[in-house]
Amino acid sequence: MEVHVESTDVAATLAMYRFLLADRHDEARIADAMVFCWQTLDPGNVAATDLRGDLFDACAGQLRELLQSVEETCGPCSAPAFWKRYIEWADYATLFSVEDQREFAQHDPGYIEPAFSVFAFTGGQEMRTEAMIVLAGCAASSTVRASYVRSVIESRLRVEAFAARTR
Repeated sequence: MEVHVESTDVAATLAMYRFLLADRHDEARIADAMVFCWQTLDPGNVAATDLRGDLFDACAGQLRELLQSVEETCGPCSAPAFWKRYIEWADYATLFSVEDQREFAQHDPGYIEPAFSVFAFTGGQEMRTEAMIVLAGCAASSTVRASYVRSVIESRLRVEAFAARTR
């Protein structure tokens, strides 16, 4: 079951994820919940939505719990493991090399989502085909995770289009 998220209803979405996370083996759902909480806590989002302190604390606690439990509940090259590394890179400047990202994208042919990150990190030079497949998959989803991935890929494509126009 894919969770469709309206980010304006943080309390209801968080409650829904908490209910759905009872099945700790659904790695896609765990990754969706991680990205939802992470993006909800983004300072720009907090300011734009005037996020209440109790909701901020609840999302922060849920994210912390999910990040801490990844090794116990998920495989080492799973979607939650990738997002744990990505979030720690984005928020805490933890090393997450392009080689590490490539390994996530190439380890399991059924999970190529990390290609978006390789594509962005390499200035669009690597994993373009895979990133476009990921982009097409994101178009059919309304999760916060899909929206985030789509925005990263589309941002890279806009930079390329701008560079092509200014040459």
